[in-house]
Amino acid sequence: MKVYISSDMEGSTGVASTAQTDFKSPDYEFGRRMQLHDALAAASAALESGAESVLVNDAHGRMTNLDPGRFPEGVQIISGSPKILGMVEGVSGCDVALFVGYHAMAGTEKAVLDHTYDSRVVYSLKVNGYLMGETGLNALFCGALGVPVGLVTGDRAVCLEAASLLGQGLETCEVKEGAGRCAAFTLPVPVTAKMIASSVKQTLANAAAGKCPKLEMKAPYTMEVAFHTTEQADEAGLVPGSERISGRSLVFHTEDIFELRRWFNSALDVCESLPR
Repeated sequence: MKVYISSDMEGSTGVASTAQTDFKSPDYEFGRRMQLHDALAAASAALESGAESVLVNDAHGRMTNLDPGRFPEGVQIISGSPKILGMVEGVSGCDVALFVGYHAMAGTEKAVLDHTYDSRVVYSLKVNGYLMGETGLNALFCGALGVPVGLVTGDRAVCLEAASLLGQGLETCEVKEGAGRCAAFTLPVPVTAKMIASSVKQTLANAAAGKCPKLEMKAPYTMEVAFHTTEQADEAGLVPGSERISGRSLVFHTEDIFELRRWFNSALDVCESLPR
């Protein structure tokens, strides 16, 4: 079995502050260490459960957070950006995807560091009328490539979000509970390491039995993005294919699901040029 891990930071054990996830901050090393802890626990458990190989995609920020030297033989790391599929680059051909260290979508109450790709730009995102965050959009791309998502780890909010979207067969692992956007009830690292390992083992058993869910939608696809400001919508509206539907919102229509990612990322990129 080929196991794929998309590794984010905000949902990792103990992480509760934006300072811990920002590479410019002195607290970033803590976030980096915790992302490694959770990803390593998942990868090691997959190998111990008989996985033929494990592919770990560094999916946070600049995507250069994980040290390949800390992983055992049998694990390959995808590092750096940009990548065509971003947080799920390399998932094609794998048997099951695990989303480790994930967070809830923007606007979720008592969700640790909730956001949808860029907390300064995206207010909300919908695909074919369904409200989604990073978990949903990445699961959708995995499903389009025939890869089920078997596990989501993170805080309680993202686990509830993922379960409501993906349904039965999904394994979730709550490593913390949000007390607010930048506050959390956290568990010790030895405890979460065991929890993640146990969840991975169950996930691989589910995958072997064909029980892991796939998120699939039929074409055509419509993505609707609400931005925080009208100026951001002005800038994103310059991206080909954009259609303005309100002061802060754009839609994009396509028959190709992967064009959703290209358009969305282009829209985010042009907003980066705006003063903060």
